[in-house]
Amino acid sequence: MTNNNANKGKRAEKRAEEKLRAKRDAGPNSPDLRRGKDRVEVKNYKNPLNKTQLQNARQQNNANVIVSESGYTKEAIEYAEKNMPRIQLRAGKGGGRLVKRRKAT
Repeated sequence: MTNNNANKGKRAEKRAEEKLRAKRDAGPNSPDLRRGKDRVEVKNYKNPLNKTQLQNARQQNNANVIVSESGYTKEAIEYAEKNMPRIQLRAGKGGGRLVKRRKAT
């Protein structure tokens, strides 16, 4: 079961890598993908990411782009808008749909 979940995650990372034109950088203490200065964390859960899962994804390797193939709960999006203004949320296969754009710095 664990091996299947790991393969599922790797496939999601590969889709996001192609869609976002990013480089794979998976491993301990590093984000899943890098795109310029962006640190991308990819999540492929069965259900949409909730607020707690979003917070954990953000804390993992200080990611500033979070891709969730199953989307986000309304609570998670509202939390990100208020508390994570510089985080970009993307949803769908490979992170193709922009959910929330980060504010310009």
